[in-house]
Amino acid sequence: MDFKELLAPYMDEMLRCTRCGFCQAACPTYDALRMESAVARGKIQLLLSVLNGRLDLSPKLSYYVYRCLDCRLCQQTCLSGVRTDEIFEGARRWLAHVDALPAPLRALEERVFTSHNIAGEDNTHRTLWQENMNLEVPAGQPAEAVFFVGCVASLYPMVYSIPQAFVQVLQRAGVTFTTLGGEEWCCGYPLISAGRDVEPLIEHNIRAVEVLGARWLITSCPSCYHTWKLKYPPASFQVVHATELLAALIDEGRIVPAHPPALRRAGDTAGPLRVTYHDPCDLGRKSGVYDAPRHVITSLPGVELVEMSTHHALATCCGGGGNLESIDPELSAQIAGRRLAQAQRVKAEVIVTACQQCQRTLGMAARRQRLRMPVMDVAELLLSTLEEPA
Repeated sequence: MDFKELLAPYMDEMLRCTRCGFCQAACPTYDALRMESAVARGKIQLLLSVLNGRLDLSPKLSYYVYRCLDCRLCQQTCLSGVRTDEIFEGARRWLAHVDALPAPLRALEERVFTSHNIAGEDNTHRTLWQENMNLEVPAGQPAEAVFFVGCVASLYPMVYSIPQAFVQVLQRAGVTFTTLGGEEWCCGYPLISAGRDVEPLIEHNIRAVEVLGARWLITSCPSCYHTWKLKYPPASFQVVHATELLAALIDEGRIVPAHPPALRRAGDTAGPLRVTYHDPCDLGRKSGVYDAPRHVITSLPGVELVEMSTHHALATCCGGGGNLESIDPELSAQIAGRRLAQAQRVKAEVIVTACQQCQRTLGMAARRQRLRMPVMDVAELLLSTLEEPA
């Protein structure tokens, strides 16, 4: 693999960068570090210097390339249309190929290819999120729909409530589905983002879904959704995000929100519950899903949706993107705190998102600040408005 061959197709675009500063104004990493090398225009100049032979590979270059959240706000705000996502993806592939991958990402790669999940646990533990539920979740059975749970929701107890809420809604709507259980492998997103190839993971997962005769693959994880939708080859089934399905179930009348969310509120707060929605980068900016989660939220009685200062395509990353939490947890926490401040400024009582990693990152930020602001998934908020089954 040759670095110049990887980035040569983008040379004209890199030279077209006018250093106008729009990427700097948008970049969450720059906002925290305040260093030119941390922002897109700065990294482009570093990469051009390597291409032109003026700069050698160094740990410092790897440091800044891998401090990128891969949130693509720089691409969204670039007036010159520079494809920063593809440029930095090429740079990460090159760095990974020449063994300049940061140590935490090397360890992550080993865990995924050894245990088939990001936590390095026995992969049969993927079903532990079901154990305190009073309903049976099918696994490995022929079905029209497969619920691909994802590593984070399967293996991190802090967000077990997300798949639990989602399957309860599916069952109340009469949707028949199955899971892959221990046959579900990491979708590969973290390693793709790091610059690695994940063909064995892709081949296994596609085969595991197709053998069940599924027509749809449903995932509540935006990273899984983005990877299945845009990184995997076409398959015999359709990939759907959980919020898209929930919005359709509400429109079809198969799910009927019956009362305001059953949440404890501060003091004697009255009136509609003020909810703000955090757009996950992988679901919104990268995959174009903005309306479905908002449609679900605005369909709920007793809820008022208030937007933060940055939302939809300009939404600020939570700080959990691009493997940043693995590489630099303190920087990730700083960025999360800034996003949390946006929610506070609009006086939101609850942050709702549609991403397990966003919920973890923002939830931990709220706890660090001792802030009473729940961070919930769309499915959890919806479930809290439904009548209990008879």
